[in-house]
Amino acid sequence: MNAVLRLVLAAAAAAPIGPAQGFEVRLEPAARVVPSGSDIRLTLTVDVRADAEVPATLLSGLQLESKVGDSAGPRIEEPKPGTVALTAGTTVRRTLTVPAARLSLPPVTDLVDVTLSWKDIPSATTVVKVAPDVSQIAVEDLDLGKTKVLLLTNYGQMVVRFFPDKAPKHVANFVKLAKERFYDGTRFHRVVKGFMLQGGCPNTKEGATGIPGTGNPGYTLKAEFNDVKHERGVLSMARSSHPDSAGSQFFIMHGKAPHLDGQYSAFGILESGFDTLDRIAEVRVRPNESGEPSMPVEPVHLHAAIVLPVLKGK
Repeated sequence: MNAVLRLVLAAAAAAPIGPAQGFEVRLEPAARVVPSGSDIRLTLTVDVRADAEVPATLLSGLQLESKVGDSAGPRIEEPKPGTVALTAGTTVRRTLTVPAARLSLPPVTDLVDVTLSWKDIPSATTVVKVAPDVSQIAVEDLDLGKTKVLLLTNYGQMVVRFFPDKAPKHVANFVKLAKERFYDGTRFHRVVKGFMLQGGCPNTKEGATGIPGTGNPGYTLKAEFNDVKHERGVLSMARSSHPDSAGSQFFIMHGKAPHLDGQYSAFGILESGFDTLDRIAEVRVRPNESGEPSMPVEPVHLHAAIVLPVLKGK
């Protein structure tokens, strides 16, 4: 039931609609983060709680208002006249596509919030984050000393900068995996307040069957131990007892751990997001497979690892 979208310059004012009329409306994104230039796909759900006359536009039309950052964006509308009688217990679910061209976004070099709202229905509002499109940029063309990665979690976001002079292969690997969206949908499976939080295991993705904490990208890296101290905010690579066993899993220090210095490949540090780091460190935990009380009771999602690129020479 996708609809053709068109812009209009104005729309007639209407009173808010929703639960008081016997139905509820939700608007949800198919993905929380999309690359710049990609269409935005949404799911519109109408739950009918009591017999109701539902506006026909909700069932086969469009009445979207947008906001790009803090600025008003275009209205995207295709109204349908009249109402449709629906009985209690009915659920209508539609897939909508908002073409990127309709939003007229400027060049995206950082994360941009795009808010989409169904007109006059406050509950039907969602935010999609538009990220720089790095699909056609080679890691070799990036200035890894200036390129950053934004970690978007359900507890907030953190921005990482890197130490390519200390651990060049580990930095390039982390950026490569982020660029390939390897980390999207993983979880922080190990959280120890005052010590660190660990993530990056593909076995933590929804539907994965492996034990969290045992997965890798299919290869390992040779250790790059260095003089970076394992202190609050530092990123380092997780590994097994073998020094050259790091692959994709990483940890972010919440406190100092001098016993890790020179034993693990530290490769970056948080530039911002320490409040998010602290919120995650405070989550309730339960024993994991080995009995350590570090498995979050409620999932800590890494929704996306977003590369904020800076090309060499820029």
